[in-house]
Amino acid sequence: MLLVGEKLLIPSVNGLVYTVTLGDTLSDLAAFYQVDVQSITSFAPNKLSSPDDVIEGMVLVLPGAVPPPPPPPPPPPAAVPAAPPVVAPQPAYQPAAVSEPDPQPALARASSGYIWPFYSSISQYFSSYHHGIDIDGFGRYGATISAAASGTVVLAAYQDYGYGNYVIIQHADGSSTLYGHLSEIWVSQGQYVSQGQGIGALGSTGYSTGPHLHFEVHIGGVAVDPLAYLP
Repeated sequence: MLLVGEKLLIPSVNGLVYTVTLGDTLSDLAAFYQVDVQSITSFAPNKLSSPDDVIEGMVLVLPGAVPPPPPPPPPPPAAVPAAPPVVAPQPAYQPAAVSEPDPQPALARASSGYIWPFYSSISQYFSSYHHGIDIDGFGRYGATISAAASGTVVLAAYQDYGYGNYVIIQHADGSSTLYGHLSEIWVSQGQYVSQGQGIGALGSTGYSTGPHLHFEVHIGGVAVDPLAYLP
């Protein structure tokens, strides 16, 4: 945690976090995410001296990259007409037995071990053009924002036209979470944080119309709906 009066130098960069898988090359990643190879190798936190230094499991920041839209959901299966029921003959004057309906299974939700980084109502939901959820912070400016899961801080940056002050945490399962529009950042790049640990303060920096937390979950480098992974 920063001390009072200590200055925090935060790089300004826009992009996404990607975990290298077997067979990946920098040229393939640059082509897929429409960025320049040189921008990846020259970004100091990536610690790359040449494009050949990429190895499986390495976490890279792709400056200027925009995640592709998630694939469309599969079409629903075609309806199959049900066969007419077979009615067994009943003995004379014998009432038909009434069977209890089968219990309906409860709807399952994805379980990832995440916790809410900040408790409040949702002011904007996930969509194809909004790659996260906005958690309302009216009247709670400066409240603590917590890490949704344990992991390593891979980016603590400022973006004046987008997230403002924001933090990206890489988790052990390869997923990552992003926390945007913070008024203060309390962690630094490379720092390990525990689930529930304060990483910053609620704010309205960057492109924001009022205090709130912009929260994203990325699986395999692609943004997914955080509500599917929160309890």
